[in-house]
Amino acid sequence: MKYPLTSRILHWLMAAIILFLLGLGIYMVDFLSKEAPNRMEIYNLHKSLGVIILVLIFIRILNRLAFKTPTFPNSLPKIEKIAANLAHFALYFLMIAMPLSGYLMSNSFGYHVNFFGIELPMLMEKNLELAPIISQSHTIFGYSLIAIISLHILGVIKHRFFDRPENDVLKRMI
Repeated sequence: MKYPLTSRILHWLMAAIILFLLGLGIYMVDFLSKEAPNRMEIYNLHKSLGVIILVLIFIRILNRLAFKTPTFPNSLPKIEKIAANLAHFALYFLMIAMPLSGYLMSNSFGYHVNFFGIELPMLMEKNLELAPIISQSHTIFGYSLIAIISLHILGVIKHRFFDRPENDVLKRMI
């Protein structure tokens, strides 16, 4: 059984945006010069796409509640089913925590979040004492997301190329 079409579209759309955002975030922190003339445009693009992810994750949760998801193949060991459930929980948590912490980080430093030029409301007032903590959380969530996505992809590769054909879970998502 495949995932419903809406689930598959949301999965791949979000995967593409999230991978782009993670790469862009690393570029912004590690390589983008503070004097770069397009610095604000890059930050605003990052924030706008983060808002899209925050909206899409809630749509995805509603979609998941509305449609039945395929069960794991019976031939999968119980420990792998538990690991997959934990990884999916971590992915959903991080897909909420990452953009929300980014939004709060901007606000805590006194910046509005602009959604493709539209100024969004402040979720919190400027708080320079809390700002570094939220910023560090955003960084930790980002690297955690990279780790969980890596495990997710490795799991798909394992099931696709090293398990029995009935364990090929990728077929359910394409």
